Amino acid sequence: MKLETQMRIAANLKRLRNSRGLSQTDIAAKLQMDRSIFSLYESGRRSPDTEALYHISRYLGVPMELLLETDPDRVVSEAACLEVCDDGERKLMSVFRTLSPFSKGRLLEKAESLAEGDAFQKAQRKALQEKSNR
Repeated sequence: MKLETQMRIAANLKRLRNSRGLSQTDIAAKLQMDRSIFSLYESGRRSPDTEALYHISRYLGVPMELLLETDPDRVVSEAACLEVCDDGERKLMSVFRTLSPFSKGRLLEKAESLAEGDAFQKAQRKALQEKSNR
């Protein structure tokens, strides 16, 4: 593994662990590994093998690819979203990231239009319900 990749994984492990409020001991105990091994992974002084990355990512509730992410803000924001977003929201975000800036703008315009339509329909239903309750 390239040193750059190893250091990126190390930084992302630390970000994710801290964002979850976990200690190195917490993670190591759950994964039945020595805390010093996890500490070496997190400091970048040792490269985790694929199996270790798989188990760590499963425990943290993130896809393995997130451990390789180059954007630190995205690591934390995506991990937070994984805790609160449903499958549809995660899929929408995944597709959105693949779009060109132009297509992202078009999708946002369409989403805003759909939201306005939903709000209008909701208001109409509420007005009809209030009218029928009189």
